[in-house]
Amino acid sequence: MWAAYELFAENMSGEQKPVEQKVSRRRFIGYIAAAVVAAGAVAAGATYYLTRPPAPTTTTPPAGYVKKWPTPKLDLKKDIPYVCTAFIGLANPWDELNRIGAEWYCKDVLGWQMEIVWPEADVKRENDGVETAIKKGVDGIVACPLDSLANAKIGEMAMNADIPLVEFGIDMYHSWPLAMYQRDDYDSGKFCALFAVDELTRMYGKPEGKALHIHGYRGSMSDFLRSAGWIDVISKYPDIQTIEVGNSWVATAEYPKIKAALAANPDLRVAYEEMGGFHECVVTGARELGWPEKKIQDLICVNCDLFPVNIIGYEEGTQDYCHMMPTGPDMLTECFEQLREFWKKGAPDCIPPIGEPFTFEKYLPEMQWDAEVDGFKPLQFLRDPVWGIAGSKTTNKQYGHCPVKPAPCGGPETSWIVIPDRIITKEDYKELCIYWNWPIWGLKAWK
Repeated sequence: MWAAYELFAENMSGEQKPVEQKVSRRRFIGYIAAAVVAAGAVAAGATYYLTRPPAPTTTTPPAGYVKKWPTPKLDLKKDIPYVCTAFIGLANPWDELNRIGAEWYCKDVLGWQMEIVWPEADVKRENDGVETAIKKGVDGIVACPLDSLANAKIGEMAMNADIPLVEFGIDMYHSWPLAMYQRDDYDSGKFCALFAVDELTRMYGKPEGKALHIHGYRGSMSDFLRSAGWIDVISKYPDIQTIEVGNSWVATAEYPKIKAALAANPDLRVAYEEMGGFHECVVTGARELGWPEKKIQDLICVNCDLFPVNIIGYEEGTQDYCHMMPTGPDMLTECFEQLREFWKKGAPDCIPPIGEPFTFEKYLPEMQWDAEVDGFKPLQFLRDPVWGIAGSKTTNKQYGHCPVKPAPCGGPETSWIVIPDRIITKEDYKELCIYWNWPIWGLKAWK
């Protein structure tokens, strides 16, 4: 328990322990059952994890467990759904695109009413916003919890009000959500690490040197999975020394820490950026410290997102590898269609079962593929034979068909429809599929 206390204290203080201590701590701390952690942490108001969860493997609920399901109360032939959509509420491209994509599909395409909760990355404001929406009488909830533990209250409130809930982006420790639509953050971290190891070997003859690991918000399951995938690879190479900084998804808040880490480690060889905007922090910090441009370009930069700043990085030669994080048209369209299927069929009949390959044709048959924005069809790449994501009839470039998994927090109680990343490198960063995600920034197909 002392090791658990130390990790909690480190997260709260921002103090960074040596990598050797971190590894021994991780081996010491066991995985605490989700229900126990959720109950204790939420009751105490804690917003930091005490352990890194493993990759989800459970496919059956515990013996005797009976999941509660919401009651379908709408007749879609005559009722217009009123849906609450809760975002993290950050002023960054990912969350902005989620909001814009949600408004477009829910309001413009489906003609539903929507209540937006935009808490500006405040855990309590997200809970309070959803509570207010429930009091206003919403019929369904679509949510991305900032804190997987503290925002489990959203699941509790939805269950008490008998309102269906679908998650996107981040999972919560609660059994009520019908499903979660999100990429596999563990894989994203793992493949970033594998790329970094290969590049270290290519450039220096062996995988060794210093690697900066820039965390997102450590109370988020996304950070834990992205960290776990990275650590599980990097820990196999004792000559790679990891420096860990960061505890939010706000680039401006983390910039001083990132710049300080660069200043303290001028021999840095790798930067693992859990969020797209962190790449700008790395490049700007290095330039302000007077690093030569060649040195910045030689820094191996791998990222779990793809923001406009990362495209600039590819243009400048400073970005090496990205996993393109799904945004509004990737995730939220499916969430609203999942609610539609729930109101038509009820649960569990509407839910893609764990272990089954997910296809739109079978599970979300009314997806509005031809919906347009200014003459452009944002959903076209969901079914593209090369770049298409979950549910394409043809095989995906990286993954093929994706089986439904147990959710990282909800486990066998929540179906996790995995959206494969589009893997972006120096060789393919000009592919058309990348640019449909950023129409509001004017990024179009390369001519």
